[in-house]
Amino acid sequence: MIPDVRGKTLGILVGALLAGACTATPATPQPAPSSSSSAAETALADYLDGLVERQEFRGAVQVRLGDRVLLNRGYDMADTATGVPNGPDTRFQIASLTKQFTALAVLRLQELGKLRTADPVCAHLPRCPPPWAPITIDQLLTHTSGLFSYTEPSDAKDRFLAKPGTHFTPEQLIGTFADRPLNFVPGSQWGYSNSGYAVLGYLIELTSGQDYGTFLRQQIFEPLKLNDTGYLANPQNGPPVATGYADWSTVATYEEPTAAFAAGGLYSTVNDLARWNDFLRTANPSIVARDTLAQLVRPRIAVTGTDHYGYGIFINGMIDDPIYVHNGGNPGFSAYNEIRPTSGLSITMLSNLETADPNVIGHTLARLAR
Repeated sequence: MIPDVRGKTLGILVGALLAGACTATPATPQPAPSSSSSAAETALADYLDGLVERQEFRGAVQVRLGDRVLLNRGYDMADTATGVPNGPDTRFQIASLTKQFTALAVLRLQELGKLRTADPVCAHLPRCPPPWAPITIDQLLTHTSGLFSYTEPSDAKDRFLAKPGTHFTPEQLIGTFADRPLNFVPGSQWGYSNSGYAVLGYLIELTSGQDYGTFLRQQIFEPLKLNDTGYLANPQNGPPVATGYADWSTVATYEEPTAAFAAGGLYSTVNDLARWNDFLRTANPSIVARDTLAQLVRPRIAVTGTDHYGYGIFINGMIDDPIYVHNGGNPGFSAYNEIRPTSGLSITMLSNLETADPNVIGHTLARLAR
């Protein structure tokens, strides 16, 4: 079972700003299921409708089995004040789902000869703290670096949430944890760390000569036609990201996007992530070599039982029947994404309700879809 990493994000660490109360709003109207609808389709729809009725979910969900779409709907409101509904093309913060995109960007730079995952991070990082000398890029990618996570509850509330308009450069963000002692000897164990992915974002900028959002857009998003996916600090033209809610009627606390950076600073839609899932499920070598893509989802470090971590993504289950999965949470948002290459199952849940439980919802959707 995938560990719940939402508590490691900035958003879960603080309270929310009180907004006006609103009543529950029904899911976005959809055509009634035909008599030919499968039992799985009906069960999925009934489950999500029940969550909305109990005010336990708002957002969007897509569930597919191969090329067959079992469900692709928006639920409740993207913004309760304006009455804009959620839909499959609504943009949501995707929190820690960001990490798999950051990881692929690093692998793309390896293809281009700009770095190697075996390199020491200090070979690329100016003014590298001496205790970081043993840390490799591979260890940053797999959460085995020992870096103290800058979003730990003891630090994050006062140090990393900022008022709108505040901006962190990568150097400033890294400077907030550069002097913290390592949690363990690099490579000796697994410990989820957003700091590692902040450093990876900085390395992407240093080695590519481009800012993080531009490099990902040109190398990943545009080639894969992920037109509603981007970096929150530099969004592309299109509708705004949905408003995040701490509970059913309370707008969530603001989080500065550059504080989440390459660890959790992207937005996307369920339709775009379905395209991304196809890319991973089919090992499509359209933008990187097939071997490069295989490196992303190769089990590298055991986390719990049969669960492993690759590069920015969990690989659960058996080697001959893997599950690629990750969850995430930012203030006002919750996310879950799962791909089962063997069966072709693809599940994406994006919610603008912080209290929506991604693991419970994601696992239930997977059970009902089979």
